[in-house]
Amino acid sequence: MILCNRGLAALDIGDFAGAIDRLERAATLAPSIPAIRHNLAVAYKFAGRPQAALAIFTSIGASDDAATLRADLFDHAGARAEFAAAGGKISANRLFVANYDPKIDETSLRALYAQWGAQFQSVTRRPHTRRSPAKRLAVGFMSPDLREHSMSAFLWALLEHFPRGDATLVAYANHPGADDAWTARYRTVFHKWRRTTREDDDTLARLIEEDGIDVLIDLAGHTVGNRLAVFARKPAPVQATWLGYGGTTGLAAIDWFIGDERLVPPGGEASFVERVWRLPHTAFAYAPPEGMPEVRPLPACARGHVTFGCFSRSIRLNEPTLRAWAGILARLPSARLALNTRVFEEDATRTLFARRFAEYGGDPARVDLSHTKPQSVTWAAYGDVDVALDPFPHNAGATTFEALWMGVPVVSKRDRIPLGRFGASILGACGLDDWVVDDVDAYVNRAVAAVSDLGELSKLRAGLRMRMANSPLCDHAAFAGDFAEALRSMWAAYCSSN
Repeated sequence: MILCNRGLAALDIGDFAGAIDRLERAATLAPSIPAIRHNLAVAYKFAGRPQAALAIFTSIGASDDAATLRADLFDHAGARAEFAAAGGKISANRLFVANYDPKIDETSLRALYAQWGAQFQSVTRRPHTRRSPAKRLAVGFMSPDLREHSMSAFLWALLEHFPRGDATLVAYANHPGADDAWTARYRTVFHKWRRTTREDDDTLARLIEEDGIDVLIDLAGHTVGNRLAVFARKPAPVQATWLGYGGTTGLAAIDWFIGDERLVPPGGEASFVERVWRLPHTAFAYAPPEGMPEVRPLPACARGHVTFGCFSRSIRLNEPTLRAWAGILARLPSARLALNTRVFEEDATRTLFARRFAEYGGDPARVDLSHTKPQSVTWAAYGDVDVALDPFPHNAGATTFEALWMGVPVVSKRDRIPLGRFGASILGACGLDDWVVDDVDAYVNRAVAAVSDLGELSKLRAGLRMRMANSPLCDHAAFAGDFAEALRSMWAAYCSSN
């Protein structure tokens, strides 16, 4: 077990090669212990070897994990079958994968989350009596990601400019492993910092109550390291979810989902267990990470052909999306498609994708598959992309911001609320509503039209970063003011309630 523990330690710090080496040796020495093989499969998954991971999960009967990997490997039908084989329990994996499944509509998705949340109906909620509308608010932020993480570009844009004269900010940091430079940066903007990985749910709920938190914000949803079971105990009078997940938590003890009107248009409330609070300008602000390269000239002008691209995670590459992309290439015989994501490190997965894309009417010879790293290399790779394509029914998030900052406009299709409205929210805040469409035919037509005039596309590319910088997406102070005002209004609504 020493080798296994060392492998897990390596996995915690992102040393996937070291984790695999130790766990492979441990599995050879103790082949009859499923837990070791399970950990090896997890290491394979994070190292970009999903089919190797899937083979192990399948051999040890880990249907839930196998289902998630099948979704990562462009097979949502297979994922549904695996979840069915795993039994009736609604796991975090099942909820997560359902967000991306093109066969699940908004109503069914909300019902699935509500069914998960029903398990907490018998949990005792903590009583609250303080109702002073004008008090200085104590605001808690709960997250497993207060470290280097893609969320940092958005959370920092809020926290650095949050108006502190009217609030005390408290961090509940639930990340495993050691702190890093981002953790140190976050510590500078909180009045109080609590590390919460060792507290059980009841203990943590009591600590939050003792801290006098008025508004508690979930930044994780159903991602790894979340503490939704703590929120179920209602340790703060007002509770909200924002940023870290993008959809409903299914938890009735969370009062608000924070979005905007494009993300959740009027009538979209039915997709949530929570009530919806719409910020006036945008649901997200963006602080471009340090080290992002300068925008390069439109590559089509030098190459003589157009390149579409998507750098989002592979779970979004489902049949409807791939068929739409195949249709775009069919209309533009010289165009190419560049896909850049972790699973394409594995030869077997590249072969699998080629077969899938051909099944959906595409020409795999016109698709370039890669996984670039570190992140700075991935940002630079946008220099080879003319137009980005947003997947559906679950749009991309961080990669859409990155594409725009690198001068690459994005074609997006509105889909289920709110997960299929990220593109509409982001592009709309940047004044690019005309890049958002409502059906697949319009999506294909918009992509084709986008590259019909390379002169206009080149001008848009050259000015897109400045356009974004001058938009609500990068007006951090205004966003933080809107956010703080929203929390104050939520508190006032609570104080005036019975």
